[in-house]
Amino acid sequence: VSAHHLLTLLNDVLDLSKIEAGRMELHVDSVDVAAMVRHVVDTSTTLAAAGGNALRVEGLDAAGTIQSDPVKLQQVLLNLVGNACKFTSRGQIDVCCRREPGDGDGWLVVDVRDTGIGMTPEQMSRLFGQFMQADSSTTRRYGGTGLGLAISQRLCHLMHGEITARSTFGQGSTFTLTLPRSKREGA
Repeated sequence: VSAHHLLTLLNDVLDLSKIEAGRMELHVDSVDVAAMVRHVVDTSTTLAAAGGNALRVEGLDAAGTIQSDPVKLQQVLLNLVGNACKFTSRGQIDVCCRREPGDGDGWLVVDVRDTGIGMTPEQMSRLFGQFMQADSSTTRRYGGTGLGLAISQRLCHLMHGEITARSTFGQGSTFTLTLPRSKREGA
């Protein structure tokens, strides 16, 4: 477990360093969103079950395809679903996909909603910072490097999208991933 934790930390630090140095490259391709979300959910099923959670998916029929970096998109989705599983116990995690109109082909929006521990407004204000978790007890209890959301947000910015979050302490959180459906200039 310690070797795996160190490897994860090292990979996270390297990813963040590449992003901040402007050396992270995107490899844009056509991504079947439904297939990717199914893969992420299948990969996360064991983690969800370990916490006694139900994992549900909605909106795959309308998800379609997008032009994005499949590896980076999968990394972001795995982080969001993994966090929802980690911070929820005997609850529900929903992954909901939808299209929204906008420039070009519009937007892909994926909500990852959980009934977990939620966050206070103060915790929310630090959410996308490097090496930040809700507080030190979160790190002790749930583990992790505190880099996943920082990396995910920066990857989304590279892909011309973003992640936003809403949360109520003790009632759960919703993380919303928004990405352009077609390739943007500079991507």
